[in-house]
Amino acid sequence: MTTVHLLRSPAGGSRLSRSTAQSLADIYEAQGLTVVDLTGPSAEASSTALAQAVDRGDIERLVVAGGDGMVHLAIQEVAETHIPVGIVPSGTGNDFAKALDLSRPDPARALADAVPVDLLRVRTDDHEDRWIATVAILGFPADINARANAMRFRPGPAVYTLAMALELPGFSRVVVDLEVDGTPHTIDSAMLAIGNTRYFGGGALICRDAVADDGQAHMTAMEGIDRRGMLIHLGRKSGATLDRPEVKRTSGTQWKITTPGLALWGDGESVRTTPLTIDVVPQALHVAGARPIR
Repeated sequence: MTTVHLLRSPAGGSRLSRSTAQSLADIYEAQGLTVVDLTGPSAEASSTALAQAVDRGDIERLVVAGGDGMVHLAIQEVAETHIPVGIVPSGTGNDFAKALDLSRPDPARALADAVPVDLLRVRTDDHEDRWIATVAILGFPADINARANAMRFRPGPAVYTLAMALELPGFSRVVVDLEVDGTPHTIDSAMLAIGNTRYFGGGALICRDAVADDGQAHMTAMEGIDRRGMLIHLGRKSGATLDRPEVKRTSGTQWKITTPGLALWGDGESVRTTPLTIDVVPQALHVAGARPIR
């Protein structure tokens, strides 16, 4: 390997991500590597630069400096390509890195041998496929995510707690019709999470049994709960409430959600609106130094 392509938060992204990326460039260049920064002035520009480099076959190794949003941007272009991806976590939420035991920024580990892990692929009839690395969510937590992303004041992972407080007055449940590997379910839920990995919202344990390389997605749904119940669940980031009777959990490889008009979020980003299908795609991404937590 002689060249490392670098992807970080665009101009206006977190100061931590920018400083981390500069440190990475200095470290890799001191090792005699050529560093090519693909970061543009916007997420769209960065995505285009990455897509073009992938199409040209230029990338020997991609290193992503940032949080789940930057991982989400990267996987749209590198999923199923076998390009080794290093992750140096420095974002608001680093849930994918945490699930792969990559929570500590480590430039050397981002150049280690790559390990295959699964991704979620989201399909609709009228849009291009989208990929999710961590957890796909519907319902109240999706509203929290939308609020957090729109906030100017972003105090690290605590932004999700603040956004939750602001969204509580509009709390409601929704009836979701879906099939899991062909078996129908109807869930009256304030929250439905389908996890390739176990964490969301800046380190909250939501899909306890999810492992990034098990070929399965794991669903957690909070059925029939009110505003107070939602606060109890979301206030316990350790997952201590996941054994309560109102929590429905199951696993599968394909999820068809037929209820229309629901916003699906994943990796802290807006993804698609239902109806849609979510498939587990085994070994779709190769991550440097990954050790999936079990």
